[in-house]
Amino acid sequence: MIKLSPTQVTEVNALIAEIEKVIKPKNEIGSRERASLTSLLTANKIEKKPLFFKCKREYSDIVVSHFVKEKGTIKSRFHMNGQPVIFVLPS
Repeated sequence: MIKLSPTQVTEVNALIAEIEKVIKPKNEIGSRERASLTSLLTANKIEKKPLFFKCKREYSDIVVSHFVKEKGTIKSRFHMNGQPVIFVLPS
């Protein structure tokens, strides 16, 4: 586990609070760049519109694993580690 400074913890908690406002239990969460995610969704003929949240690359894995482990959210099959954007796909 990565040791975070108090400022980093505040940033991660703010990002988690922002995502908690829109996420629902059946939604999928992951991290990937916008351009590659939209092209993957079109290639797989998925018509869901993702919601994007900017974050630092170091925080994306922490936030995604928080929602998967603590909240029971589904991790998306399009997830990649260390990406600058977190996305939420509605169910």
